[in-house]
Formats: sequence, structure tokens, C-alpha cells
Amino acid sequence: MTRVPFLPSSSVNRFTITTVPFPQFSKSTAFPFYPHGKPQITRRISVVAMSTTVLVTGAGGRTGQIVYKKLKERSEQYTARGLVRTPESKEKIGEEDDVYIADIRDAESIVSAIQGVDALIILTSAVPKMKPEFDPSQGGRPEFYFEDGAFPEQVDWIGQKNQIDAAKASGVKQIVLVGSMGGTNPNHPLNSIGNGNILVWKRKAEQYLADSGIPYTIIRYVLLLLSE
Repeated sequence: MTRVPFLPSSSVNRFTITTVPFPQFSKSTAFPFYPHGKPQITRRISVVAMSTTVLVTGAGGRTGQIVYKKLKERSEQYTARGLVRTPESKEKIGEEDDVYIADIRDAESIVSAIQGVDALIILTSAVPKMKPEFDPSQGGRPEFYFEDGAFPEQVDWIGQKNQIDAAKASGVKQIVLVGSMGGTNPNHPLNSIGNGNILVWKRKAEQYLADSGIPYTIIRYVLLLLSE
């Protein structure tokens, strides 16, 4: 008997396995007798090839766009979804039906995007902006600020916590959180940008993920060389 593992019906690809020839013996154990030659027994078994559904949040960002695109290119392995904050970001990555518009600071708004997802890749991050009055010709260093509602506490802590909570509630099996180096150093210079303490809040989200009970991977990059 050929044993085939049970796989759910929500499959993407189907293919056929043909078993190897199976010899049929006569009742005599000493002298097998095949009056019409050795029979060939072929069994056709329907087998399901599963794909993994992956949600990329922050899919409108530079890194997020690349990750989302790479997953789409491997459609035989992955069913990609994206989550962006604005219609403009959705348009930027192709306005696909699998791209959701939501605000990660609003826990309810991300629920529909994360339902039925196997894995979550968190690429959301607060982004500082340069103050417009800076003039490089005058020397000195530029100053940065965070827009109202877009401080690291709101995006990198509350927003990521909301994603982790939604993932846990919907049964997500794996979370990949992309953070930054220096999170364990509260005096890191990056924390002074816009008085946002961005690494402090990123580190808090990392710890929350580690304590969540969901299998996870945390990537703390030093420098990303973004390339298509």
C-alpha cells in the first residue's frame, strides 16, 4: 500500500505520482509463474502541493516592495499579500487585489489582511523627516522630526504590537520582524533623531514578539544594500 500524507483541500498546485512497477507472484514461493509476462500495476494518486501564504506589512517601503515582489515571483511556493498605509502606496506596487490598505496603529483595521496567513513579515517602521529649513551650504548637521501620529512609539511599538496580537489570534505560524542594530543600547545616537527613541521602541516590540509564543525570526540589520 502506498501511503500519502493528508493535505487540506485549499491547495494551489496538483500533480500526479506514478508508482514503480509492482511484481505479482504466483502461489508458489519457490517458482513464481507469470503466464503472460510480469504485470505492471500503475496507481494514480492525487497529491496536493501546498503554498505558504505570506503577508508583508510595510510593503510600500523600499525594502517591503522588494520582499513583496520576490514572493510574487515564487508563486509556486508562496501566496503573497501586501499591507500598505495609503492608496498611493498600493498604486506604487501595482494595485493588486492582494494588497490591503490599513493603519497598523488601529488594531481592527489589520484583521482582514492577516486572516488565513501562514507567515507574517513585519517591515513597518517610523520614518523621520528632515526639517525643511536645513541648508547644506551653511554647514552643520541636518535636523529631523517625526510627523504627528507617526512617532516610533506609535509605529514601532503600538503598531508592531497590534500586528503580533492579530497574528497570534489568527494562528500565524511564523513571524519575521525586521528591526535595526543598536536596540540594546539606550544611548545609541539613533535614539536622539527627532527625540523619538526609535531603537528603544523597536527593542520593546522585539521582546514582545519573543514572549508571544509564536515562532519568530528577528533581523537586526546594520546596512541594507537594496537591489532588484
